[in-house]
Amino acid sequence: MHRRLAELDPLAASRMEPTNLRRVVRALSVCLGTGRPFSSYGPGLQTYPEVPFRMLGIDLDRDTLDECIADRYRRQIEEGFVDEVRRLMERPLSRTAAQALGYKELRGHLSGECSLGEALEVAVARTRRFARRQQRWFARDPRITWIRYGSTSEMADRAQQLEA
Repeated sequence: MHRRLAELDPLAASRMEPTNLRRVVRALSVCLGTGRPFSSYGPGLQTYPEVPFRMLGIDLDRDTLDECIADRYRRQIEEGFVDEVRRLMERPLSRTAAQALGYKELRGHLSGECSLGEALEVAVARTRRFARRQQRWFARDPRITWIRYGSTSEMADRAQQLEA
């Protein structure tokens, strides 16, 4: 589908991940339904409106980010994530909610499709991929000043320098 989008609207195709099926389908449906390129609507991804505040981003190296993601899932399990998902399975979930990171994998575990360890392994991997896509997305925004992750005091000092 991404190849088809690239034929109809190369600009839109270049601005989205080929694996982001929801966005690709949306762009294709607009192109085919209207006869106009999807990229011709709205200001596009290259327009960044002024904001009345400073935007800061914390730049984590890949290993640190990966460990933070794994630690977060460990804490969530300790704090009752499995029980939360079990309760949610008692009612119908929207398609989007059913695909949410962590929830989808734990639903598979609770349905007997895999062990808890396997579910967590897949959840961590999916979340890491999602975090990388977020990093690429936000890296395009020229309004964001990136602070390299260090100790809390180092980051606070850097933030104060930026305020000056």
